[in-house]
Amino acid sequence: MPNCPVCGRDIPSGTQYCPTCGTNLQSYGTQTTQTPTYSPNYSYPQQGTGIPGTSQPHNHRKYIAAIVAVLLIGLTLGFFIGYLQPVAVDYTTVSGTVSLGSYRGTPNLIMFNSTTFGNLSAAVSGNKYLINLPTGDVYAVSIQWVNSTGTFRCLPSPNSFSSNNQNATNNISC
Repeated sequence: MPNCPVCGRDIPSGTQYCPTCGTNLQSYGTQTTQTPTYSPNYSYPQQGTGIPGTSQPHNHRKYIAAIVAVLLIGLTLGFFIGYLQPVAVDYTTVSGTVSLGSYRGTPNLIMFNSTTFGNLSAAVSGNKYLINLPTGDVYAVSIQWVNSTGTFRCLPSPNSFSSNNQNATNNISC
């Protein structure tokens, strides 16, 4: 039995194509006496390389291009939605001064109380305070101070604050 000059496998005598690799044996001078038993279109598939042949199109490229296009469109839409329609601010930055009037002592705490958000407080330093309050509520305000006889609280004027703006100034005195 002759061998294939390309893959070295045994070939039945009289075949025109190698049944393993599909090589045309006549081009290598191998004698054939019978009609071809195997043709390249019906030979066993080649094992090994995993690289598509020239007859196999690269269809995955169009899918990758489609995925990239969809991602770019999504990022562009997300940019425009996020920056052209900003999210409303959900807190108010309140700053101001605290004075005790006729009371003796140093204010050390300002408290904002609401039924929705509870007690929120800020330290008073040098008669100034700064606090972030959730928007959309009315807060009852109180001041705490310390002197040599103890710790005291008062309801100042104004004694309520409504948080609807992004920034607000509220000077408070007892």
